[in-house]
Amino acid sequence: MKAVYKVTDIVRLGVSSLLVHKVRSMLTALGIIFGVWSVIAMLAISQGASYESQVALRRLGSDNIIIGSVKPPQEAADQTSGALHYGLSFQDVNRMRDNIPGVRRCVIIHSTPKLAYGGGTSQHQVNVLATEPAFAQVARASIKEGRFINSLDMLRRTSVCVVTDSLARKILGQGSAIGKTVRLSGMAFVVVGVLERLPGKLTGGPADAGDYVLIPHTTEQMRFGDMTVVYGQGNEVFERVEVSTAIFQMSDEQAVISGASIARSMLERTRREMDYQITVPLEEIEQRKRQMEIWSYVLMAIALVSLVVGGIGIMNIMLAGVTERTREIGIRRALGAKRRDIIVQFLVEATTLTTAGGLVGIAVGLVVPWAVENTLKFKTIVTPRTLVLPFIVAIIVGLVSGLYPATRAARLDPINALRHE
Repeated sequence: MKAVYKVTDIVRLGVSSLLVHKVRSMLTALGIIFGVWSVIAMLAISQGASYESQVALRRLGSDNIIIGSVKPPQEAADQTSGALHYGLSFQDVNRMRDNIPGVRRCVIIHSTPKLAYGGGTSQHQVNVLATEPAFAQVARASIKEGRFINSLDMLRRTSVCVVTDSLARKILGQGSAIGKTVRLSGMAFVVVGVLERLPGKLTGGPADAGDYVLIPHTTEQMRFGDMTVVYGQGNEVFERVEVSTAIFQMSDEQAVISGASIARSMLERTRREMDYQITVPLEEIEQRKRQMEIWSYVLMAIALVSLVVGGIGIMNIMLAGVTERTREIGIRRALGAKRRDIIVQFLVEATTLTTAGGLVGIAVGLVVPWAVENTLKFKTIVTPRTLVLPFIVAIIVGLVSGLYPATRAARLDPINALRHE
């Protein structure tokens, strides 16, 4: 019980010493406050950025292997019949589908830009995707209204289409789009379904473009063929691409890794030019995780510098306090206080400063990410680790910063301290 009272007295003495100089104590704690909230804010923003990037990649499907045709330099492309012929062929896709183990679904896409007219006053440039019924499962497409392309549409080569919601609002106006007609380069297609937004990287079009029209692949072959006219400055370039994008949905993550390796090996042997690009969302997710972890450590190290600066401020104030309170220390020693009591007193003061600063820093650190998310619409994530880590570091900084001044105070000779003016 006596020991408890003694500890209580030392804590009270340390806290009262800080309250004597309120302004100085508050200014000293500011370094800790800024350090703690900056660490929390940086970690929250970094984790939010990592989450957003991973979500974007997962929308592509972590079980997918996406192989897209890429236009090579014009002099390297095959110009048979006066047209640039490049990219994946049906033979390439069939060969990979038959030889890569673990393929659940294989979907081909032929992407071409066309002008769409829905009955309004103007035409809109859209990306027409000629694909297959399995695209809805592979792309995890959400049907907002109606249905997707089915096998009967493919067999009969019917002139039906599925449009994205954003395009339906632009060219078809308000109300249900089902049953309305969309003209693609003058040819009529009946809308049978409306989709949510599709990621451009999955479809071979511009990143996150929202204006897509999906039609049966067999219908496109009959109506348009696989030749595309690209209009340049005063000239026309004919391009022939059999498959713009091939998507292989694999059975599991291990099949994705091995399948991507096999696909790369097969295409290296069969393609003369690098007119293709292989995208593996699973690999990119893991790579992005590692990159964001590194950036988190870098940002945290930068933010921790302010905590170190705050610790230096605490050490400076504590050393000044030792000089100012030399006589007080001598009196305490003369009345029976031991060296460890003096050390504990100064450590209590330093720890109290950092603890108070750390708690205020946590409070500010919770507000800043919230403000960033609501004003800039940028995702932030605050976890218990994000809050606890800088607080623990702040306390450690306080203890380390107060240790030298406390030891110096304890080593003062009581007689010389009593004579100090």
